[in-house]
Amino acid sequence: MRAFKERRGAFVARVGRDEREVLASLVADVAELLGGVRLEGLGRAELDALVASGDDAPRLRTAPVPAPDDPAVRRLLPDASRENPEVSAEFRRLTEDDLRARKVARLARLWSDLSDPAGDDALRVPLDRAPEVAATFTDVRLVVAERLGVTTDDDAERLYEEAARPGTDATRHYLVSVYAALTWLQESLVTLMLERHRRGDDDD
Repeated sequence: MRAFKERRGAFVARVGRDEREVLASLVADVAELLGGVRLEGLGRAELDALVASGDDAPRLRTAPVPAPDDPAVRRLLPDASRENPEVSAEFRRLTEDDLRARKVARLARLWSDLSDPAGDDALRVPLDRAPEVAATFTDVRLVVAERLGVTTDDDAERLYEEAARPGTDATRHYLVSVYAALTWLQESLVTLMLERHRRGDDDD
């Protein structure tokens, strides 16, 4: 895996086939958590429709919506107020279905990019899609972080130290490695976005 670089109107990272499969699988898992849909089972037309659905009109429920049971989903859809459950439930009624749909649509688009069987190892992100992709990386990282018990930067540092020690559980070591790779890849993308902003190139 190689960091994002700016190339001809896009940000481009080099992601090998095996790495793509790992990232695509994680992206699909998060989409399933949020929307109950398994991306691997969709045809091209269904996938395109799911991506487009993120731009649909807002969805509104008629009753307050409780917080998700899964703590990972709750990190993706946090409470509007920690002190007032009624405010949070009402906010979820007004926003949660729409937010879920937009997140799932973004995940589906990234999954499609990662899963393209005709693609090479270049993961190309058009400049205007960079904020969307960076946000989607954040969603995936939050889910992995929750599964690993990471809530602060200090937690992450301790996690890396733990993974470097002999005898670390293989599954946990794998998740730490994936979390570190996602973090590094996202940081390389965000760094380029900030550099463009400082140069005043945002509207190119």
